[in-house]
Amino acid sequence: MKTVAFTTLGCRVNQYDTDAMKGLFLQNNYEAVGFDEKADIYVINTCSVTNMGEKKSRQLIRKAKRQNSNAYVIVTGCYAQLAPDAIAAIEGVNLVIGTNNRSKIVELVEQLESTERQINAVRDIMKESNFEEMPLFGNESDKARAFMKIQEGCNNYCAFCIIPYTRGKLKSRKIDDIVNEANRLVNNGFHEIVLTGIHLGNYGVELPGRPTLADVVKALLDIPDLHRIRFGSIESVEVSDELVELMATNKRVCPHLHLPLQAGSDHVLSLMRRHYTLQEYKDLIKNLRKRIPDLSITTDIIAGFPQETDEDFDETIDTVRDIGFTHIHAFPYSIREGTPAATMHDQVPEAVKKTRVALLNSLSESGYTAYAMSRIGKHGEILIEKEEDGYYIGLTNEYIHGKVKSDQQHNVGDLIGGTVVSVENGFVIIE
Repeated sequence: MKTVAFTTLGCRVNQYDTDAMKGLFLQNNYEAVGFDEKADIYVINTCSVTNMGEKKSRQLIRKAKRQNSNAYVIVTGCYAQLAPDAIAAIEGVNLVIGTNNRSKIVELVEQLESTERQINAVRDIMKESNFEEMPLFGNESDKARAFMKIQEGCNNYCAFCIIPYTRGKLKSRKIDDIVNEANRLVNNGFHEIVLTGIHLGNYGVELPGRPTLADVVKALLDIPDLHRIRFGSIESVEVSDELVELMATNKRVCPHLHLPLQAGSDHVLSLMRRHYTLQEYKDLIKNLRKRIPDLSITTDIIAGFPQETDEDFDETIDTVRDIGFTHIHAFPYSIREGTPAATMHDQVPEAVKKTRVALLNSLSESGYTAYAMSRIGKHGEILIEKEEDGYYIGLTNEYIHGKVKSDQQHNVGDLIGGTVVSVENGFVIIE
């Protein structure tokens, strides 16, 4: 039995793609091993959101070849889509696949074995108009939560982002295919599904009948053993009233939204080519919390975007304190060649970016603690992911780490709850 090893850089969508490709190999009688082990095939799923992602991708390619000089090295993902010729030129790379054509990865590897040559399978992603069906067959090491990709591509073209050029235009998965996969995952022991996509809030706009994300949720709620439905990142302007109503009225739809802010200054939002104003974002948050009182809101913020002044960043800090996010994914702006922001004047010094990220991270920690403390005395419930040191451990509906004392009568994937009595080391303690 031949062995195959995987590693993934970047977002949850990339992780889904890796898990799906792994399933294809397993179905074809390959054995999956860790990336640090010697393998016959190494698959590196790359990221292009930052220059660091591309640097790590190149390092992993060289690492794979060092571990087994005779192995086939396959490079896929966003960096592969963006720079296929550059990757093919790296010594030891045998197969390059971009962000499409991955459903044929096993076939292409076996073609390599018969021809002993390099294959570049990257195609023009802008010409792809259909969602690539690549069902997820699950990760046996974690039978609690599954990430399911239901949408691909993005039409926003923010000034800082390379992703529309690597993922192409909007492509949505048919609801029947989503439900079929969800049923299979639930039957295999997964009880929470996280819906993911590159431009998730625009799900269905190009499909016949224009189904919405709310329609997907309603279809999934018909699966009785699916305990939880959670969303990946959604643009704030695309959170529909129907979706909010489902969250407000159905406990199986998690009261947690990840709404990228990116900047708390209208000046910077305009430079970024974002599609909302700061006031519109704040008004949405106010309305959401009015309708879903326990809602947990997490976000992304870019620090040091070109032309971001100290005053702009001070406004972002004021916004963060005013809103009170449960978590902030803060990262420094990274120049991406081929995007409008890359050629903007007044690029912010790296040291300034680092200082701003540190401040945002500090606010993120205090925001998480404040939200966790606000849960004391209220109902808390975790989906068990593991048992450790006498406790069941998992995430609450609101995306907070939680612990419940083990009674040795529950399993991974079960829901268990009670009243939140304290917060210890970032965990809400539930009794």
